[in-house]
Amino acid sequence: MDSPTRLKCNTDGSWKQETGEGGVGWVLRDSMGNLMWAGAKRITGMGSELEVEAEALRWAAQVLTGFGYRNVTFETDSQVLSKMLSGEEATWPRVRPFIQEIGASVAGMNEAEVVYYPRSGNKVADRIAKETAMFTSFVPKLYSIVPSWL
Repeated sequence: MDSPTRLKCNTDGSWKQETGEGGVGWVLRDSMGNLMWAGAKRITGMGSELEVEAEALRWAAQVLTGFGYRNVTFETDSQVLSKMLSGEEATWPRVRPFIQEIGASVAGMNEAEVVYYPRSGNKVADRIAKETAMFTSFVPKLYSIVPSWL
């Protein structure tokens, strides 16, 4: 991260093709790596892993914009999603609404960016997404402390 006020948000999604169900997770950390917020949500009705990855990023950007954060680097382990957001790759029609909402949320921040980051650096968000896919409830969860299952 560039500055001591810059925050980092890792996002990830987990999806089962057979059921169309999965989970999304994200974690927001300060410049020292301390957890500030984490989000976990079970989802259904998705048609691809890319849609799930996009939903994870969309939800994180929406929540953090609503919380008033303005200086965030969002990291996704989906290189395709990152390229679609930067215009380097054509946007799939089913992903277009996600891309538009992510763009609107990020545009509402002073200094925000979305970058690709390999899964090896995204383990906490990956764990949240995988655990969330097994939740029995579809109610989204926000954590300001580290949950015991993480």
